[in-house]
Amino acid sequence: MKIAIVGCGLNSDYHINFARAYPGAEIVGVVDASEQRAMRCRERFGIDRSYPDIASLVEDARPDVIHIVTPPFTHFDLASQAIEAGCHVLVEKPMCLSLDEGERLFSLAERKGVELCSMHNHFFDPCMLKAREIVRSGRLGRVINVESHYGLNTRIDAFMRYPRPDVLPWLYGLPGGVFHDFMPHPLYVMLPFLGDVEDVQVVEKSMGELPQGISDELRILVKGRDALGVLTFSFASKPHHHFVRIYGTKMMVHVNFDTMTTVVHPVSSLPKAAQKATYNLSESWQLGTATLKNVWEFGTGKLRPYQGMKNLIHRFYDAVKSGGEVPVSKHEALNVLAVMDRIWPQVKNTGLRFENIVHQEKREGQRVLVTGASGFLGTRLVEMLCERGYPVRALVRKLSNIKRLKMLPVEIMYGDVGSIESLRPVFEGVDFVVHAAADTAGREEEGETVTVQGTRNVIDLCRQNGVKRLVYISSCSVYGVADYAENQIVTEESSLERLPEQRGFYSLAKLKAEDLVRGAMKQGDVPVVCLRPGTIFGPGGEIFTPMMGFSLGTRLFAVIGTGDFVLPLVYIDNLCDAIITAIQSDRGDNEVFNVVDSGRLTKKNYMDMLVRKLYPEARVVYIPYRALHEIVRLQERLTAVMGRKPFLTRYRLKSSQNRIVYDSSKIDRTYGWKPPLTLAEGIEAVLEYERGHK
Repeated sequence: MKIAIVGCGLNSDYHINFARAYPGAEIVGVVDASEQRAMRCRERFGIDRSYPDIASLVEDARPDVIHIVTPPFTHFDLASQAIEAGCHVLVEKPMCLSLDEGERLFSLAERKGVELCSMHNHFFDPCMLKAREIVRSGRLGRVINVESHYGLNTRIDAFMRYPRPDVLPWLYGLPGGVFHDFMPHPLYVMLPFLGDVEDVQVVEKSMGELPQGISDELRILVKGRDALGVLTFSFASKPHHHFVRIYGTKMMVHVNFDTMTTVVHPVSSLPKAAQKATYNLSESWQLGTATLKNVWEFGTGKLRPYQGMKNLIHRFYDAVKSGGEVPVSKHEALNVLAVMDRIWPQVKNTGLRFENIVHQEKREGQRVLVTGASGFLGTRLVEMLCERGYPVRALVRKLSNIKRLKMLPVEIMYGDVGSIESLRPVFEGVDFVVHAAADTAGREEEGETVTVQGTRNVIDLCRQNGVKRLVYISSCSVYGVADYAENQIVTEESSLERLPEQRGFYSLAKLKAEDLVRGAMKQGDVPVVCLRPGTIFGPGGEIFTPMMGFSLGTRLFAVIGTGDFVLPLVYIDNLCDAIITAIQSDRGDNEVFNVVDSGRLTKKNYMDMLVRKLYPEARVVYIPYRALHEIVRLQERLTAVMGRKPFLTRYRLKSSQNRIVYDSSKIDRTYGWKPPLTLAEGIEAVLEYERGHK
């Protein structure tokens, strides 16, 4: 059987691996609009051919089955092309954007004599198959109601990562907004048990998890002919669970898709007190045995992540070969689309607006533009600039949280530093620029686009618009600290990182961006001040950073080393004060300055002064550096054998833990600047904030 994959994004990996696992299946080609993405896919899986479109794929490779693994708004057109070419088609969820499109696809498939199937993969997870068998056997009795819960993390790339500069993730453009792409999951595990749908009622609310206060919580009541269904779609609740509970006249079945377990609770004739005890014992026994079974099957290769996807794909191939029933019927697929068509008109708060926000208050003076204004540093800087009377223009990305900025007398403009065209109107009439925008997640592509190309664009526009001074926010991570001697004093003249690739993508991008800044300094047509802050802390920031170690929630904090490592901290208000000083002064142009708070605060001091006070019940463990070094060494070897990149390298570990001292005397000599607040005062401010937000 010849298989082709259309779409080479993340989900394509699972489709390719599961297709290859089917006896006699051969991947004959992949299709993607991006040639680069298609080539990466080919190289990763050793696939011989890639194609720009379905027409060239069909003409050359003649596949039997085509998988459509692209964004939903492309499904109808791509599936239509594949069906017209006489191929059987498996389409990712949602199959189409509407019931009308789905009906037209099935009509076309019937005319062409090919099979069409929607990817309702969780319905075929082993835990769900077990529940379906219980219902089918009659053990559950008559189904009374079904509760389907779907929780999703809005911090994943699908919601936050821009496909191109200033271009939103496609999720936000769907008819049902960010709910649309994922809604089939909680629906298709619920609807088959309800009977024909008679009514759908929706309630929505925003809990602040998504931009501009758009809805992030849905509750949907579905009245079926046979039973009632309640669907919860939640972005805000934590943790992000995915489960379904089926209630009958004889028992309840609880399917947990996160743990791949199925628990049954039959009606008991025992006294009420005994029922409570046996209920818990029964659940514990079922969960324990199911967990052990899952661990064993994962270890032996019988169970894999997205097992339901594998089961569905293989059942579809079986149907194609034998002419039998496809795993997801026409009725099941169209039923999901029909209910979604009834949901979206009731969901009102999913649209985003991007008009520039100009407050009525007019301020005289020299205007300061802040890039990355919605970030931790940027927001506080804008606040302090406003406090000191500056007219401020805040540059934000379209998905930024601007709640605090909207409360200030500032001009908010949308744009992306990676797109110079989106920046041109932002730089008009600007006197000073503080460039704080950067990728802080340490991702390679974002680092190149936002940190490096963004800095190049900012420098170019500063030149074109005659900006009086650019203050660039770099990082102390550009120093090659792994090579430094213990207790070495790090000045602005100290050597820079020689192995940035091993240090991490964040350091690599910051170093490249600084090269551009130093080039502008040499050219001399844009006055530039480069600040290299230490680790920024303050109210609303991270309490326990990777430099400290790692944690399990707020119950256990594992600190790397003995605790005597001196943290290179800078309180956020101190850094903002240094930035404003650089804006105001007529000295210091084309210079680089370290910005680190005075005083020596060790990890142990920090844990005692802040973390232990916030979480007095938490356990703090100090891990010897040498022990962790050997663990990382082993991890490097194991990942090398597996052909994967290590999560952490010894070089990066040493860079983060080498005992050195950062010197900020140059900024004092040049500007007469000293940190307005002590480290102890900064710690106390964080304590006060965190206690007020518990």
